[in-house]
Amino acid sequence: MLLLVARMPAADTPTPTAKGLVYGEADGEKLTMDYYASKGPGPHPIAIIVHGGGYQRGDSTSGSEAYCADFLAPAGYAVFSINYRLAPKYPYPYMVYDVERSVRYLRHNAKNWDADGERIALIGGSAGGFLSNMVGLLNAAGTPAAKDPVDRESARPRAVVTLFAQSSFATVPLNRDVHALLDPLIQQKGEPEALREASPITYVSKSAPPFLQILGDRDEYIPFTEATNLQSALQKVGVRCDIIRIPNGRHGTGSWHTLAGVPDWERQMVEWLNTILHHEGPIGEGIRKRTGQ
Repeated sequence: MLLLVARMPAADTPTPTAKGLVYGEADGEKLTMDYYASKGPGPHPIAIIVHGGGYQRGDSTSGSEAYCADFLAPAGYAVFSINYRLAPKYPYPYMVYDVERSVRYLRHNAKNWDADGERIALIGGSAGGFLSNMVGLLNAAGTPAAKDPVDRESARPRAVVTLFAQSSFATVPLNRDVHALLDPLIQQKGEPEALREASPITYVSKSAPPFLQILGDRDEYIPFTEATNLQSALQKVGVRCDIIRIPNGRHGTGSWHTLAGVPDWERQMVEWLNTILHHEGPIGEGIRKRTGQ
């Protein structure tokens, strides 16, 4: 079974201000990102979009996640949608390192986009949601003695928003995509220890940033308990974690627009981010019209 991410029609895909900006290099490959210019006066909070695609596919234009740029940039966020190394060529944890690198890079270079490097949110869907969960919970500090000044920066986001994201590999049956990501680690450490090590929920601590999880209750790949289990673990250590439930929602944001009774999750996401990141900006522009209401 493959973990696919629904794409919206090409006509609804946002257009970046700049494509292919390099935020790092790993194993001779350039790590790139697309930039969506924010509206209004700066300095702007930063939103880093992390695409899905079953750990093996997808890119910075993946519609289910890149759609968030449509309504975050008009609300005053400097939005960056990143590419990262994919499995099976680059299994866990390489893509985690890439997302951490994006946070460090944008923190170090925020002024280039009139942005605030201390107000960074990760926004990931599906595989990108797993990566956002992981990087948010690892809360990696910088390396003071690093030769590259970017690596001296912290990879700690101030907020994490995830869409249909896995929080533990131990509680969901492993499919081919997950095996592509984790098999080398499983072979090295055995399945129980590998699944523990690669599960974001393992790293819950009181130093974690606030989390917002958005998930359909009929997701065919990610049980709703993935969200509630992480919420319980975070709340137990005193960390804020909110959930937006999408009634009858399946995997991928594209189908949500056709369902009746779906909450205004885009607006709620921006309101939540504004609260956490102490930002004010107009909300509403760029949100797709509902067809199922």
